[in-house]
Amino acid sequence: MKRFLSYLIIILIFFIIGLLTANFLLMPIFVRKGEEVIVPNVCNLPLDSATIILKKAGLQSVVTERRYDQIIEQGRIIIQEPLPDTKVKKGRIINLSVSLGPEKIVIPTLSGLEFTKAKQIIDRLGLSISDIDTIFSDSIGEGKIIQTIPEPETEVKKGDAIKIILSKGILLKAPNLIGLKVDSAKVLIKNANLVIGSITEVEGTGDKGTIIVQNPQPDQLVNKGDTINLMVVK
Repeated sequence: MKRFLSYLIIILIFFIIGLLTANFLLMPIFVRKGEEVIVPNVCNLPLDSATIILKKAGLQSVVTERRYDQIIEQGRIIIQEPLPDTKVKKGRIINLSVSLGPEKIVIPTLSGLEFTKAKQIIDRLGLSISDIDTIFSDSIGEGKIIQTIPEPETEVKKGDAIKIILSKGILLKAPNLIGLKVDSAKVLIKNANLVIGSITEVEGTGDKGTIIVQNPQPDQLVNKGDTINLMVVK
């Protein structure tokens, strides 16, 4: 049994010596003797073309990454490793990163949001604001988003700019005060965020104090705080 163990130990020692010799002495010699080639530049080429060029140069290739890129078109090489013009052993594997093209962003619905909140969403999506227009709205309050250009659900590229239409306030129309008494008209004017102006008594038909003329006229567009002047029956 002792003799067997001795033989086994001797065999293991020779095996380890042989392994170390092959790994640290023989392999470097063989590797140094391998033919060297210059890595061709395949950046911005379609993957198929890049693979063919590398193969003709005696190299192998593998796609190690696919990612979005704002410049390189989809399916083309973004970067290679080792870099172009590097000297490598023939048969070396070249790692390739392939572009998925620009990242697409779907414009969300921002109508009705405060501008600050909408801008936070736009920033978070990687978009920007190119221009802001302000107009009156018939339903959306001042300082809120009325519309985006392009419209919601439109696909754009990450980094693109969109236009914002912002509300200057809700569009006001002068209430119809004809035939009302002044006290009733005052309530309507106040509720419409308008201001009552002059009240002039004139000759006319109807009960005394009844409004027969107003300026601006009923349904005429007005701004918040505008004045409405009245003529009533004397």
